[in-house]
Amino acid sequence: MIKWSEENDSELNHNIALLTGEEPEKWYPYGGMKGKDYCNNPSDAWPIICANKISINFKELQSDPLWLAEISSPNGQWQAQSKRPLRAAMVCFLLSKTCA
Repeated sequence: MIKWSEENDSELNHNIALLTGEEPEKWYPYGGMKGKDYCNNPSDAWPIICANKISINFKELQSDPLWLAEISSPNGQWQAQSKRPLRAAMVCFLLSKTCA
């Protein structure tokens, strides 16, 4: 099983693109077209967050700020955390699609 929280942003972006029907092979630098950055760009991530009803909450635990993302559905419940809210949401999305 892939540990999504340990993958870098570009690997997450590539896999999210595949799951959402994008063609990451055409993205920069290979196709000369800039790709989406789901882990850092709200305009890329927000449609996925809304469509999958991902909740994002801030928690400060032991002076280490973390963002917690969660998806609950009839198929299960998935959670992820990161220092960045969009990355937490995208890891949660990948968990829900690959571990269901």
